[in-house]
Amino acid sequence: MRRFAESAGEVLKHTWAVLGEMAPWVLGGFLIAGALSLWLNARVVRTHFGGGRVGAILKAVGLGIPLPVCSCGVIPLGASLRKHGAGKGPTSAFLMSTPQTGVDSILVTYGMMGGLFAVLRPLAALVSGVLCGFAVEALDGDGNAPPAAADSGIEAETRPWWARVLHNGFIVLPRSVGGALVAGALVSGIVMALVPENYIAEKIANPLAQMGLTLAFGIPVYICSTAAVPFAMGLLAAGLAPGAAMAFLIGGPGVSASTLLAVWRLMGPRTMLVYVSVLALCAIGFGLLVEMLPAGWMPSGLEAVNAHAHHAAGATWLLHAQAALLLALIAWAKWGPRKKPAPGAAADDDD
Repeated sequence: MRRFAESAGEVLKHTWAVLGEMAPWVLGGFLIAGALSLWLNARVVRTHFGGGRVGAILKAVGLGIPLPVCSCGVIPLGASLRKHGAGKGPTSAFLMSTPQTGVDSILVTYGMMGGLFAVLRPLAALVSGVLCGFAVEALDGDGNAPPAAADSGIEAETRPWWARVLHNGFIVLPRSVGGALVAGALVSGIVMALVPENYIAEKIANPLAQMGLTLAFGIPVYICSTAAVPFAMGLLAAGLAPGAAMAFLIGGPGVSASTLLAVWRLMGPRTMLVYVSVLALCAIGFGLLVEMLPAGWMPSGLEAVNAHAHHAAGATWLLHAQAALLLALIAWAKWGPRKKPAPGAAADDDD
Protein backbone atom coordinates (compact mmCIF):
# COMPACT_ATOMS: atom_id res chain seq x y z
CA MET A 1 0.00 0.00 0.00
CA ARG A 2 2.82 2.36 0.86
CA ARG A 3 4.55 1.60 -2.42
CA PHE A 4 1.35 2.29 -4.34
CA ALA A 5 0.93 5.62 -2.56
CA GLU A 6 4.52 6.60 -3.39
CA SER A 7 4.03 5.68 -7.05
CA ALA A 8 0.76 7.59 -7.21
CA GLY A 9 2.47 10.60 -5.66
CA GLU A 10 5.23 10.48 -8.28
CA VAL A 11 2.67 10.26 -11.06
CA LEU A 12 0.76 13.26 -9.75
CA LYS A 13 3.96 15.24 -9.26
CA HIS A 14 5.06 14.70 -12.86
CA THR A 15 1.54 15.34 -14.18
CA TRP A 16 1.35 18.62 -12.27
CA ALA A 17 4.74 19.68 -13.63
CA VAL A 18 3.69 18.93 -17.20
CA LEU A 19 0.48 20.95 -16.73
CA GLY A 20 2.47 23.84 -15.31
CA GLU A 21 4.91 23.89 -18.21
CA MET A 22 2.13 23.57 -20.77
CA ALA A 23 0.00 26.33 -19.27
CA PRO A 24 1.60 29.51 -20.74
CA TRP A 25 1.71 28.01 -24.23
CA VAL A 26 -1.81 26.60 -24.03
CA LEU A 27 -3.26 29.87 -22.73
CA GLY A 28 -1.44 31.89 -25.40
CA GLY A 29 -2.70 29.50 -28.05
CA PHE A 30 -6.26 29.80 -26.75
CA LEU A 31 -6.05 33.60 -27.06
CA ILE A 32 -4.74 33.50 -30.63
CA ALA A 33 -7.29 30.85 -31.59
CA GLY A 34 -10.05 33.02 -30.16
CA ALA A 35 -8.87 35.92 -32.33
CA LEU A 36 -8.71 33.70 -35.42
CA SER A 37 -12.28 32.55 -34.82
CA LEU A 38 -13.48 36.04 -35.75
CA TRP A 39 -12.44 35.39 -39.35
CA LEU A 40 -11.74 31.70 -39.88
CA ASN A 41 -15.18 30.21 -39.39
CA ALA A 42 -17.29 27.72 -41.31
CA ARG A 43 -18.81 30.37 -43.59
CA VAL A 44 -15.40 31.71 -44.67
CA VAL A 45 -14.06 28.21 -45.35
CA ARG A 46 -17.11 27.31 -47.45
CA THR A 47 -16.75 30.50 -49.48
CA HIS A 48 -13.15 29.70 -50.42
CA PHE A 49 -13.89 26.19 -51.63
CA GLY A 50 -15.14 27.49 -54.97
CA GLY A 51 -13.00 27.58 -58.09
CA GLY A 52 -10.74 24.96 -59.62
CA ARG A 53 -9.63 21.79 -57.91
CA VAL A 54 -5.99 22.82 -57.39
CA GLY A 55 -6.89 26.19 -55.96
CA ALA A 56 -9.59 24.72 -53.73
CA ILE A 57 -7.22 22.08 -52.33
CA LEU A 58 -4.54 24.65 -51.55
CA LYS A 59 -7.08 26.97 -49.93
CA ALA A 60 -8.49 24.07 -47.92
CA VAL A 61 -5.08 23.22 -46.48
CA GLY A 62 -4.07 26.85 -45.95
CA LEU A 63 -7.24 27.64 -44.05
CA GLY A 64 -7.31 24.33 -42.17
CA ILE A 65 -3.82 24.35 -40.66
CA PRO A 66 -4.31 27.25 -38.18
CA LEU A 67 -7.81 26.23 -37.13
CA PRO A 68 -7.87 24.75 -33.58
CA VAL A 69 -10.21 21.89 -34.52
CA CYS A 70 -9.68 18.25 -33.47
CA SER A 71 -10.17 15.10 -35.55
CA CYS A 72 -13.72 14.67 -34.24
CA GLY A 73 -14.64 18.34 -34.25
CA VAL A 74 -13.64 18.63 -37.91
CA ILE A 75 -16.22 16.02 -38.98
CA PRO A 76 -19.33 18.27 -38.98
CA LEU A 77 -17.35 21.04 -40.67
CA GLY A 78 -16.15 18.64 -43.38
CA ALA A 79 -19.69 17.34 -43.82
CA SER A 80 -20.92 20.92 -44.21
CA LEU A 81 -18.26 21.62 -46.85
CA ARG A 82 -19.25 18.53 -48.80
CA LYS A 83 -22.94 19.39 -48.51
CA HIS A 84 -22.31 22.90 -49.84
CA GLY A 85 -20.59 21.64 -52.99
CA ALA A 86 -16.92 21.01 -52.15
CA GLY A 87 -15.31 18.20 -54.14
CA LYS A 88 -13.82 15.07 -52.64
CA GLY A 89 -10.26 16.33 -53.03
CA PRO A 90 -10.67 19.66 -51.19
CA THR A 91 -12.84 18.07 -48.52
CA SER A 92 -10.27 15.31 -47.93
CA ALA A 93 -7.44 17.85 -47.83
CA PHE A 94 -9.30 19.91 -45.24
CA LEU A 95 -10.15 16.86 -43.12
CA MET A 96 -6.50 15.73 -43.28
CA SER A 97 -4.70 18.98 -42.49
CA THR A 98 -7.02 20.67 -39.99
CA PRO A 99 -6.84 18.34 -36.95
CA GLN A 100 -3.08 17.74 -37.15
CA THR A 101 -2.18 21.16 -35.82
CA GLY A 102 -3.43 24.63 -34.91
CA VAL A 103 -2.05 27.82 -33.44
CA ASP A 104 -2.50 26.48 -29.91
CA SER A 105 -0.74 23.16 -30.55
CA ILE A 106 2.13 24.86 -32.41
CA LEU A 107 2.83 27.06 -29.39
CA VAL A 108 2.64 24.10 -26.99
CA THR A 109 4.93 22.05 -29.23
CA TYR A 110 7.47 24.87 -29.33
CA GLY A 111 7.39 25.35 -25.58
CA MET A 112 7.69 21.66 -24.66
CA MET A 113 9.53 19.99 -27.56
CA GLY A 114 11.50 22.74 -29.25
CA GLY A 115 11.45 24.73 -32.47
CA LEU A 116 12.18 21.87 -34.86
CA PHE A 117 9.10 19.86 -33.88
CA ALA A 118 7.07 23.08 -33.93
CA VAL A 119 8.11 23.72 -37.55
CA LEU A 120 7.76 20.14 -38.76
CA ARG A 121 4.21 19.66 -37.45
CA PRO A 122 2.51 22.33 -39.61
CA LEU A 123 4.79 21.38 -42.50
CA ALA A 124 3.59 17.78 -42.21
CA ALA A 125 -0.03 18.98 -42.12
CA LEU A 126 0.60 21.02 -45.27
CA VAL A 127 2.31 18.21 -47.18
CA SER A 128 -0.11 15.47 -46.13
CA GLY A 129 -3.17 17.64 -46.80
CA VAL A 130 -2.05 18.59 -50.31
CA LEU A 131 -0.99 15.03 -51.17
CA CYS A 132 -4.27 13.63 -49.86
CA GLY A 133 -6.34 16.12 -51.84
CA PHE A 134 -4.50 15.41 -55.09
CA ALA A 135 -4.47 11.65 -54.51
CA VAL A 136 -8.21 11.58 -53.90
CA GLU A 137 -8.87 13.70 -56.98
CA ALA A 138 -6.68 11.40 -59.09
CA LEU A 139 -8.03 8.09 -57.78
CA ASP A 140 -11.59 8.82 -56.68
CA GLY A 141 -12.41 12.40 -57.61
CA ASP A 142 -15.75 13.75 -58.73
CA GLY A 143 -14.45 16.55 -60.92
CA ASN A 144 -15.02 20.19 -60.19
CA ALA A 145 -17.40 20.67 -57.34
CA PRO A 146 -20.92 21.78 -58.19
CA PRO A 147 -21.92 25.34 -57.26
CA ALA A 148 -22.26 25.77 -53.53
CA ALA A 149 -25.79 25.78 -52.21
CA ALA A 150 -27.15 29.08 -51.10
CA ASP A 151 -26.81 29.66 -47.39
CA SER A 152 -30.16 30.77 -46.09
CA GLY A 153 -29.07 30.97 -42.47
CA ILE A 154 -28.76 34.38 -40.89
CA GLU A 155 -25.93 34.85 -38.44
CA ALA A 156 -26.62 37.43 -35.76
CA GLU A 157 -23.84 38.27 -33.38
CA THR A 158 -24.38 41.18 -31.04
CA ARG A 159 -21.42 40.71 -28.71
CA PRO A 160 -18.40 43.03 -29.17
CA TRP A 161 -15.35 41.53 -30.89
CA TRP A 162 -13.28 41.28 -27.71
CA ALA A 163 -16.05 39.36 -25.93
CA ARG A 164 -16.21 36.87 -28.81
CA VAL A 165 -12.41 36.45 -28.73
CA LEU A 166 -12.42 35.70 -25.00
CA HIS A 167 -15.49 33.48 -25.23
CA ASN A 168 -14.23 31.39 -28.16
CA GLY A 169 -10.66 31.25 -26.86
CA PHE A 170 -11.24 30.64 -23.15
CA ILE A 171 -14.65 28.95 -23.01
CA VAL A 172 -15.46 27.13 -26.25
CA LEU A 173 -11.96 25.80 -26.99
CA PRO A 174 -11.07 24.68 -23.42
CA ARG A 175 -14.47 23.00 -23.17
CA SER A 176 -13.63 21.03 -26.31
CA VAL A 177 -10.02 20.02 -25.65
CA GLY A 178 -9.52 20.55 -21.91
CA GLY A 179 -10.28 16.98 -20.89
CA ALA A 180 -7.91 15.61 -23.50
CA LEU A 181 -5.16 17.98 -22.34
CA VAL A 182 -5.45 16.78 -18.76
CA ALA A 183 -5.57 13.14 -19.89
CA GLY A 184 -2.46 13.67 -22.00
CA ALA A 185 -0.59 15.21 -19.08
CA LEU A 186 -1.66 12.30 -16.87
CA VAL A 187 -0.41 9.70 -19.36
CA SER A 188 2.86 11.60 -19.65
CA GLY A 189 3.18 11.65 -15.86
CA ILE A 190 2.47 7.91 -15.62
CA VAL A 191 5.14 7.07 -18.18
CA MET A 192 7.72 9.43 -16.68
CA ALA A 193 7.14 8.10 -13.17
CA LEU A 194 6.64 4.37 -13.76
CA VAL A 195 8.22 3.28 -17.06
CA PRO A 196 11.96 2.54 -16.76
CA GLU A 197 14.31 4.68 -18.81
CA ASN A 198 14.75 3.45 -22.40
CA TYR A 199 12.19 0.68 -21.82
CA ILE A 200 10.67 0.88 -25.30
CA ALA A 201 14.09 1.23 -26.95
CA GLU A 202 15.26 -1.95 -25.21
CA LYS A 203 12.18 -3.90 -26.36
CA ILE A 204 11.93 -2.45 -29.90
CA ALA A 205 15.20 -0.89 -31.00
CA ASN A 206 14.37 -0.25 -34.68
CA PRO A 207 12.98 3.30 -35.15
CA LEU A 208 10.89 2.21 -38.15
CA ALA A 209 9.23 -0.50 -36.07
CA GLN A 210 8.59 2.07 -33.35
CA MET A 211 6.89 4.31 -35.92
CA GLY A 212 4.63 1.45 -36.93
CA LEU A 213 3.82 0.86 -33.27
CA THR A 214 2.90 4.49 -32.61
CA LEU A 215 0.75 4.63 -35.76
CA ALA A 216 -1.04 1.42 -34.80
CA PHE A 217 -1.83 3.05 -31.47
CA GLY A 218 -2.40 6.62 -32.63
CA ILE A 219 -4.56 6.24 -35.75
CA PRO A 220 -7.62 4.54 -34.18
CA VAL A 221 -7.42 6.49 -30.88
CA TYR A 222 -8.93 9.96 -30.54
CA ILE A 223 -6.45 12.60 -29.42
CA CYS A 224 -6.32 16.30 -30.22
CA SER A 225 -3.21 17.99 -31.60
CA THR A 226 -2.42 19.88 -28.37
CA ALA A 227 -2.95 16.91 -26.05
CA ALA A 228 -0.70 14.82 -28.31
CA VAL A 229 2.31 16.82 -27.11
CA PRO A 230 2.42 15.50 -23.51
CA PHE A 231 1.65 12.01 -24.86
CA ALA A 232 4.69 12.31 -27.13
CA MET A 233 6.79 13.58 -24.23
CA GLY A 234 5.87 10.48 -22.26
CA LEU A 235 6.83 8.26 -25.18
CA LEU A 236 10.19 10.01 -25.45
CA ALA A 237 10.73 9.48 -21.74
CA ALA A 238 10.18 5.75 -22.27
CA GLY A 239 12.94 5.64 -24.85
CA LEU A 240 11.00 6.13 -28.07
CA ALA A 241 13.01 7.47 -31.00
CA PRO A 242 12.31 11.12 -31.94
CA GLY A 243 11.18 9.97 -35.39
CA ALA A 244 8.58 7.70 -33.84
CA ALA A 245 7.36 10.57 -31.66
CA MET A 246 7.04 12.66 -34.84
CA ALA A 247 5.01 9.90 -36.50
CA PHE A 248 2.71 9.83 -33.48
CA LEU A 249 2.24 13.62 -33.57
CA ILE A 250 1.02 13.28 -37.17
CA GLY A 251 -0.96 10.05 -37.03
CA GLY A 252 -2.61 10.49 -33.63
CA PRO A 253 -4.32 13.86 -34.18
CA GLY A 254 -4.62 13.39 -37.95
CA VAL A 255 -7.30 10.74 -37.84
CA SER A 256 -9.52 8.79 -35.49
CA ALA A 257 -11.96 5.93 -35.90
CA SER A 258 -14.75 8.51 -36.07
CA THR A 259 -12.96 10.40 -38.84
CA LEU A 260 -12.51 7.26 -40.92
CA LEU A 261 -16.19 6.38 -40.61
CA ALA A 262 -17.14 9.93 -41.56
CA VAL A 263 -14.87 9.90 -44.63
CA TRP A 264 -16.41 6.57 -45.66
CA ARG A 265 -19.94 7.94 -45.36
CA LEU A 266 -19.20 11.30 -46.99
CA MET A 267 -17.02 10.14 -49.90
CA GLY A 268 -16.95 6.34 -50.01
CA PRO A 269 -14.56 3.51 -49.07
CA ARG A 270 -12.00 4.22 -51.80
CA THR A 271 -11.47 7.78 -50.57
CA MET A 272 -11.18 6.47 -47.02
CA LEU A 273 -8.43 4.03 -48.06
CA VAL A 274 -6.56 6.79 -49.90
CA TYR A 275 -6.97 9.05 -46.86
CA VAL A 276 -5.53 6.67 -44.28
CA SER A 277 -2.75 5.50 -46.66
CA VAL A 278 -1.54 9.04 -47.33
CA LEU A 279 -1.60 9.85 -43.62
CA ALA A 280 0.43 6.74 -42.73
CA LEU A 281 2.98 7.36 -45.50
CA CYS A 282 3.45 11.00 -44.48
CA ALA A 283 3.80 10.07 -40.81
CA ILE A 284 6.48 7.49 -41.63
CA GLY A 285 8.16 9.87 -44.08
CA PHE A 286 8.46 12.72 -41.61
CA GLY A 287 9.53 10.27 -38.92
CA LEU A 288 12.37 9.06 -41.15
CA LEU A 289 13.26 12.69 -41.92
CA VAL A 290 13.65 13.39 -38.20
CA GLU A 291 15.82 10.30 -37.80
CA MET A 292 18.10 11.45 -40.64
CA LEU A 293 18.74 14.87 -39.11
CA PRO A 294 22.14 15.47 -37.48
CA ALA A 295 22.31 14.27 -33.89
CA GLY A 296 22.78 17.77 -32.54
CA TRP A 297 19.54 18.98 -34.10
CA MET A 298 17.27 16.57 -32.24
CA PRO A 299 17.78 15.70 -28.57
CA SER A 300 17.35 12.14 -27.41
CA GLY A 301 14.22 11.16 -25.54
CA LEU A 302 15.85 11.51 -22.13
CA GLU A 303 17.36 14.89 -22.96
CA ALA A 304 13.97 16.10 -24.16
CA VAL A 305 12.29 15.36 -20.82
CA ASN A 306 15.08 15.97 -18.31
CA ALA A 307 14.07 19.59 -17.78
CA HIS A 308 10.51 18.52 -17.08
CA ALA A 309 11.66 15.89 -14.59
CA HIS A 310 13.70 18.53 -12.76
CA HIS A 311 10.66 20.77 -12.56
CA ALA A 312 8.66 17.88 -11.12
CA ALA A 313 11.30 17.34 -8.46
CA GLY A 314 11.35 20.96 -7.33
CA ALA A 315 8.45 22.92 -8.78
CA THR A 316 8.52 26.67 -8.22
CA TRP A 317 5.56 28.73 -7.06
CA LEU A 318 5.15 30.02 -10.63
CA LEU A 319 4.84 26.49 -12.01
CA HIS A 320 2.22 25.68 -9.36
CA ALA A 321 0.30 28.86 -10.20
CA GLN A 322 0.38 28.10 -13.93
CA ALA A 323 -0.91 24.55 -13.45
CA ALA A 324 -3.66 25.74 -11.11
CA LEU A 325 -4.71 28.49 -13.53
CA LEU A 326 -4.94 26.07 -16.45
CA LEU A 327 -7.00 23.55 -14.48
CA ALA A 328 -9.27 26.30 -13.14
CA LEU A 329 -9.89 27.61 -16.66
CA ILE A 330 -10.73 24.13 -17.99
CA ALA A 331 -13.04 23.45 -15.04
CA TRP A 332 -14.83 26.78 -15.50
CA ALA A 333 -15.25 26.20 -19.24
CA LYS A 334 -16.67 22.72 -18.69
CA TRP A 335 -18.79 23.18 -15.58
CA GLY A 336 -19.25 26.90 -15.08
CA PRO A 337 -22.56 28.67 -15.72
CA ARG A 338 -23.61 28.82 -19.37
CA LYS A 339 -25.49 31.69 -20.92
CA LYS A 340 -28.58 30.56 -22.81
CA PRO A 341 -28.37 31.49 -26.50
CA ALA A 342 -30.78 34.02 -27.89
CA PRO A 343 -33.60 32.68 -30.08
CA GLY A 344 -32.09 31.59 -33.41
CA ALA A 345 -28.51 31.99 -32.21
CA ALA A 346 -25.96 29.21 -32.09
CA ALA A 347 -25.11 27.49 -28.82
CA ASP A 348 -21.71 27.95 -27.21
CA ASP A 349 -20.27 24.78 -28.64
CA ASP A 350 -21.02 25.96 -32.16
CA ASP A 351 -19.27 29.32 -31.93
